[in-house]
Amino acid sequence: MQAMDRVHVVPEARKRAGAVASYSRAWLLDPVSFHEDFDDLYAEIDTAEGLARMRWQATQTWRSQDDTSQHYVDMLRTASADEWEVAFDEVHLADWYRVLMAHHLLDSPAVTMPRALKERLPAVGFTPTEARRLAYGRELKSLVECFGSVGVVAQIAPLLTIGCRGWLSQDDIKLSLHHLRGLDPRRFRDAQDLVPLVEQVHAMLSGAAQHPDHVLLLLCD
Repeated sequence: MQAMDRVHVVPEARKRAGAVASYSRAWLLDPVSFHEDFDDLYAEIDTAEGLARMRWQATQTWRSQDDTSQHYVDMLRTASADEWEVAFDEVHLADWYRVLMAHHLLDSPAVTMPRALKERLPAVGFTPTEARRLAYGRELKSLVECFGSVGVVAQIAPLLTIGCRGWLSQDDIKLSLHHLRGLDPRRFRDAQDLVPLVEQVHAMLSGAAQHPDHVLLLLCD
């Protein structure tokens, strides 16, 4: 009861209104800690009590007033807490998987114009695939497959495919930093407007590299 008393209900209309502007954000996620906590919840998902417990925790997070949690949840494309409470749908498990990450996030610098980054990085030596990955990250399906338990992978990974981006592993971060540091400065003579974006990418990746036990989450609206 005390935990429920701490929940501040945020009107759904206001929460959605906060996600109108176009921008991107990044966070550092401890994937091991998160998946351990999620696995504990998922282990009882076949019971009414276990399902209610996961829904309740996701709803608390959705309506949280914590700045990091609120900024993160506002950018997710999921059903709302009100919709979760009407009736259960299997797709809600993917929603809750994403929402419950909020308790394991650290703020990180981000890239302000990911689309421009995706379109312009090939001009200075990145492949189109590398540019897109740096801008939007990998699909979350691969995050579940890397860190989730067998049951979570089987049920939730198929729900996190197209449009459910994005994340970068520490290997992605190291490889991209190596590539950035090896860029020929002469390539920027005719692409001066790209310099600030590349500097943003470098700051984002350098910060993430200082947390080797974390992965980088990327969200664009």
